[in-house]
Amino acid sequence: MLLLLLACTDLDATPGLDSDAVDEPPRTCEAPTLALQNDFPLETLPATYDHRHTQQGVALGDIDGDGWIDAIFGFGGGAAGFRNDGAGNLVFDSTIDMDGGPMPSGQGAALADLDGDDDLDLYIGRDRGWLAVIGINDGTGHFTGTELAGSAIATMTGSFADFDGDLDLDLFVGATITDTDGTGVIDGTVTQGDGDQFYIHEADDTFTNRTDLFPVADMFGWTFQGSPIDYDEDGDLDLYMAHDWGAYIQPNRMMRNDGHANFTRDADCTCELVQYSMGAAVGDANEDGVPDLFSTDIGGPELQLNLGDGTFVDATQALGATIPANETSLTSWGTSFVDLDQDSHMDLVAVHGQLGQPELIGEAAGTDDMVDGELQYDQVLLGQEDGSFFLADVGFIDGERKRAVAIGDLDRDGDPDLVTAGKYFMRQWRNDGGCGAGVRVLLEGKGKNRDAIGAKVTVGIGEREITQWMLPSTTFSSNAPELYFGVGAAHRLDSIHVVWPDGTVSDSGEALPGETVELAWP
Repeated sequence: MLLLLLACTDLDATPGLDSDAVDEPPRTCEAPTLALQNDFPLETLPATYDHRHTQQGVALGDIDGDGWIDAIFGFGGGAAGFRNDGAGNLVFDSTIDMDGGPMPSGQGAALADLDGDDDLDLYIGRDRGWLAVIGINDGTGHFTGTELAGSAIATMTGSFADFDGDLDLDLFVGATITDTDGTGVIDGTVTQGDGDQFYIHEADDTFTNRTDLFPVADMFGWTFQGSPIDYDEDGDLDLYMAHDWGAYIQPNRMMRNDGHANFTRDADCTCELVQYSMGAAVGDANEDGVPDLFSTDIGGPELQLNLGDGTFVDATQALGATIPANETSLTSWGTSFVDLDQDSHMDLVAVHGQLGQPELIGEAAGTDDMVDGELQYDQVLLGQEDGSFFLADVGFIDGERKRAVAIGDLDRDGDPDLVTAGKYFMRQWRNDGGCGAGVRVLLEGKGKNRDAIGAKVTVGIGEREITQWMLPSTTFSSNAPELYFGVGAAHRLDSIHVVWPDGTVSDSGEALPGETVELAWP
């Protein structure tokens, strides 16, 4: 039986929201604005280790069970924990620790409930020569760490998902290499990455290295992120590998899952882009209910539409999803689909930052026209009613060297906020304006997949349907395990339809802006 809880949060109710009042005038929408709410520069961060020469990431989620979204910032100086003060502000808290002491140096982070006890556990990727770490949470933000066998490489994004269908979360770890500045790639002395790793989650909550479930030849790209995606809609999660230095080492890869975590390369997906890709976001760009891809790059990201037959087509220019490849927006990194303005159309956010090796850009790109500018600004593409996007100025004007962005409603006002991570800082951005509060959807999973990662949620607004997937993984980071559906000028979601990870289907009725809907896996 489906458990459905429609619980009004402490959001201010929008006047006149009467579910029976079908003749109400449309709600009004404004342009969204992002404002810097809290800044955590290097000087305020703990630094037990050398913080240089690594990437940075941030994981969002409620780590202490108080109902507010917290954060773990992973960077080379040592991962740092931030608690939400209950007013929407992230505050550094040294009591968030691992094994009773400082958390290890990091190269990205991800949160997920690994042991099924309804609190969020932790992955920390690490630089070459260090083993990546799994931290089990005691429910208050104290983690007990275990190192991952075979991970003494440049581990980047850790992507949790139930790849083998046994109701627990497995782990794909993308790997690069950190002992070259890129010149070795160009001159041919560096021909592969360190080797991606794959871990099966065992019944005793240990992780067994089963990289052998992937073809060896496809595991040595320069992999910043492996994005879970059911691109062929067969009910299991496949994996899209975003590869840097694609022209020199290996283009992006689509790895098809047979449902039991046996992966094969799909060379016919028409999605093996040759990029300097730092990450790939999964979402429905054109409201056809199948997952599309937006992958970052040096020289501008690319939007690939899923045609529904397992193949993709480049729709970047056709849908206006172009970001100019100039010196203030050349190098894009972390990215996510998100309905930022809550107008019921999916938007795209991509953070930018100087690579830091401007002398290599021209040679790598084959042209001197590209300038890896010192100040590069984050970009937001707002989705429109006609299915197109446009580049919007929403106040996201941070020009420093960002690497990651994570999504979550930190102030619980009904719209998603952002946290960015870069060299070497973390910043919290408050989202206001837009169409006001939307509907927050929380999923109660089964077994040790407590957030139902992999579930497909489709809401109805009049004759339209909007689809999102519970896939928190993002570049070097993880979004809060929640979904945010805007209603735009409408007054309600008319329906919510869930396809759970095992293919079970459930439906629920309407939901109003400002409400949190909790749905349980039947």
